[in-house]
Amino acid sequence: METNVSKSLWSLRRSTTQRRVLMCLIRHDRPMATKEIAKELNLTENAVSIALMHLRRKGLVERVSKGMYRYNLGAILAPILETYLSESERRG
Repeated sequence: METNVSKSLWSLRRSTTQRRVLMCLIRHDRPMATKEIAKELNLTENAVSIALMHLRRKGLVERVSKGMYRYNLGAILAPILETYLSESERRG
C-alpha cells in the first residue's frame, strides 16, 4: 500500500528543483538557510523558497526556525523500509 509520503517521494522524479534542494539538505546533514541553499545550487532564493514550500507540504522537509530548514529523515526512510520489508516478506 502506497502512503502519502511515498507518493511524495515518487513525485520528486518530476521536480528537479525540489529533488536538488532535498538532496542538498541531506548531503549537508544540518539545518540550512534558503539563501545558502540557493547559493550552493546556483538557483534563485525564490526558486528555493517555492521548492521548500512544496517539500514542507509533502512532509519531507521541516522548518526549524525562520528561513532555516532540514530534511525529515523519518518521512524519507519510512516508505523505503516499508517497500524493502514487504519485498522481503514476498520472497519468504
